[in-house]
Amino acid sequence: MFLAEKQPMKTFALAALIAFLTSSFAYADELADKVDPLARPYVESQTVVGMTIGILHQDQTLVRGYGQISAKDTSVPNGQTVYEIGSISKVFTGILLADAMVAGRVSLVTPVDQLLPHGTRMPRREPSQPIRLWHLSTHTSGLPRLPDNLQPANPENPYADYNEERLTQFLAKHQPRKRPGEAMAYSNLGVGLLGNLLARERQVDYETLLRQRITAPLDMADTTIKLQSPQKARLAGPHVAGGSPSGNWDFDSLAGAGGIRSDMDDMLKFAQAQLHPPEGKLGTAIDLAWQIHQQPLNTNDFAKGLGWHVARDGETRWHTGQTGGYHSAIFVNRQQNVAVVILANTATEEIDALAEQLVRMLVGVPEKPRQFPKLVEVPAEIMQRYVGQYQLAPGAVFTVTREDNKLLVGLTGQSTFRVFPRSETEWFYKVVDATLTFHLDKNGQCDSVVLFQNGIRQTAKRISSAD
Repeated sequence: MFLAEKQPMKTFALAALIAFLTSSFAYADELADKVDPLARPYVESQTVVGMTIGILHQDQTLVRGYGQISAKDTSVPNGQTVYEIGSISKVFTGILLADAMVAGRVSLVTPVDQLLPHGTRMPRREPSQPIRLWHLSTHTSGLPRLPDNLQPANPENPYADYNEERLTQFLAKHQPRKRPGEAMAYSNLGVGLLGNLLARERQVDYETLLRQRITAPLDMADTTIKLQSPQKARLAGPHVAGGSPSGNWDFDSLAGAGGIRSDMDDMLKFAQAQLHPPEGKLGTAIDLAWQIHQQPLNTNDFAKGLGWHVARDGETRWHTGQTGGYHSAIFVNRQQNVAVVILANTATEEIDALAEQLVRMLVGVPEKPRQFPKLVEVPAEIMQRYVGQYQLAPGAVFTVTREDNKLLVGLTGQSTFRVFPRSETEWFYKVVDATLTFHLDKNGQCDSVVLFQNGIRQTAKRISSAD
């Protein structure tokens, strides 16, 4: 009798589960049909090499990959593809500040001096007005965007050798130009310092603090600073805007400003925790960081949480991030129960427009796919005519090379970037607002190239050819 009574309940539960899964799959397919047309133009136009999009909407989840993992690896990125998330790291650092506050270890008004190494004291514009921890998290500290002693051995990995010693040297001598709280000015230095101080207070490094207080409790095993071998194997290749391969960035003392790497599966766990904070101290810290702690100080400012920017609607929290070869964006709205995360392996701010499009689409606003300029197909033999060196000024030489159907241009002392054709002779950069126009002589040979940038035209004469 007992088994006979229970069997219908089991059958009903199984039927309900099947119905739920069928409904979820149908919803995912329906949502993908809306996301794909908005995302594909970014890959088709070669604006990005590859990206992963993650969406939480009405308690449903969608993960979609587009493009390819790198210029050489044509595999499509997925939820386990690892990216540098850049300045989204600042949101994690804001939550770490809130976590320390919940634990009673610091407060918003704790002076920075109190957590600095013994004997180090920062100069003040006014003796009675120290920089406090909330100033660092809300970009109101008066500190510059970057320290003036950031002099990397490798400019393409600018933070790698900025260590504790250099940071302490800067803080000891820096003369602030503004009082704390006087103005809002984005500062990688300020938030990097905050992460450093919070780790110092716990007597651990930033990566350990991140793992202990956020990523381990949220089961985010692939969110870290230094990658292990299996994670390195899943790391998407970095590219500058335009698609040329670039390098990875590493962080030392300023890791809290931009040093985190993650994948979409982990970032959606993080986004879910922002929508529905877990019980306990971490959830309390997430809620505390979510709150508005700084109102705009002028019309161009956004209100700030701890790490979060607050959109004009007062509800959406967002942040973006960019390193030398990646771009990321996260938008979260509790009221609409919506989160959008994009991780891209190309350093282009165009990704932000896509993230905003997706958020609007999810709340019911009709969105049309973006239209990018169509690229002209230029035969390889014509591109080959341009290959060579062109002298712009003494010590400044353009070097033009070709890789298959790509034209690459480097200037002395700068990185090499891909340029794109508007015609057979006019080419444009995606990393800067500039064009190059190749001039052909009567024999069809290229004898010069004209750079047009900031309203100024400069001619570089050819000094060598591909031969």
